[in-house]
Amino acid sequence: MSAAAADDDSPPLLTATPAAADDYCGSADSPAACTIVGKVERVCYNVRVDGYSKTKETTKNGSYIASTEFVAGGEPWRIRYYPNGYSQSTAGHVSVFVYRVGGVDVGLHADVQIDLVARHGDATAPPETEVAGRFRCTFWPDSSFGFQRFISTEKLDMSPWCVRDDGFTIRCDITVEGPPFVVAVKPSSSPLGWHLGDLLGDTDTADVAVVVGGDVGDGEETTFAAHRYVLAARSLVFKAQLFGPMKKAAEGNGGAAMISVDDMRADVFRAFLHFVYTDELPPGELDVAGDGDADTAAIMAQHLLVAADKYDLPRLKLVCERKLSESLGAGTVATTLALAEQHGCHDLKEVVLRFIRLPANMEAVKCSDGFKHLLESCPSLHQDLKSRHIIS
Repeated sequence: MSAAAADDDSPPLLTATPAAADDYCGSADSPAACTIVGKVERVCYNVRVDGYSKTKETTKNGSYIASTEFVAGGEPWRIRYYPNGYSQSTAGHVSVFVYRVGGVDVGLHADVQIDLVARHGDATAPPETEVAGRFRCTFWPDSSFGFQRFISTEKLDMSPWCVRDDGFTIRCDITVEGPPFVVAVKPSSSPLGWHLGDLLGDTDTADVAVVVGGDVGDGEETTFAAHRYVLAARSLVFKAQLFGPMKKAAEGNGGAAMISVDDMRADVFRAFLHFVYTDELPPGELDVAGDGDADTAAIMAQHLLVAADKYDLPRLKLVCERKLSESLGAGTVATTLALAEQHGCHDLKEVVLRFIRLPANMEAVKCSDGFKHLLESCPSLHQDLKSRHIIS
């Protein structure tokens, strides 16, 4: 339920203070092979309502009092407290909403728990939860979600454990996924590597020679030993070359199979072939181990993404999308966006667009030569960015 705007000039009689975030954290599992995730930040605030009886007398039904701002996920938020209900249908109740104050035009997933804090005993007694509500939703700028019937005013008035000295405390525990965003890939659950990994590079049982290079790199060719049934089972492209209409072209002397890969570097194909056999890249292949390795790893991911798209290996494609989303910077946005557009990487494209939307990145990206060239050379992408109000 989204709360309507009401009385934006109301004085912020509520104060928000940090509290210990120790007993709640929302989560959600996605069944998809990949999803876009952000940096998770958890913030807990205690909001103290002072002068409770006066707020009931002076604040009409449908009007709220806003807390001071607090920051979660890099964005400002407020708690909206409706002393006499959010609407006519909720008169006689206290309504409580969480409001995202403007910010970047990106939806932020948030787990929210709102508690009414009670103290059973004297003021030194540990706080307990009297009323609790929990939800998960996506907050866009200037949107709010919460509880129209958080607690009835009659029940609140009769609760000496909650209302003390004409005031009470609302605890808001919010876990937000915010920037930077990346493409997250689920770990492989396939036992493929256990069974086929030992065949990788086994020349005694290999029946296919894959000749790589010649047209790229230093011009030298490198030959890799492989197994036709493994290649065919993993890639429809290899299957067509080895068993389909292209079979004759792949057969050499004596019926032995040979495949030429002229558009890939040998080091890229070596990593690619490792993934074909094991469903994983070689350990550390896309990791950053030291100074200068970040660019090398990103370039390798770019080449592997192109190969994965050509040979129809969707999981390898997702692994490369993850790496490229982790390596985003003002200088790599143009290349990454072009690759995502050309090879149908929808999640990677969305991550790039979210990166561009961030005020801290927008000007640097728009001023880069690579981004300007991309817009000039790709009219359809230029129009897409205009329709999303990312560029004018």
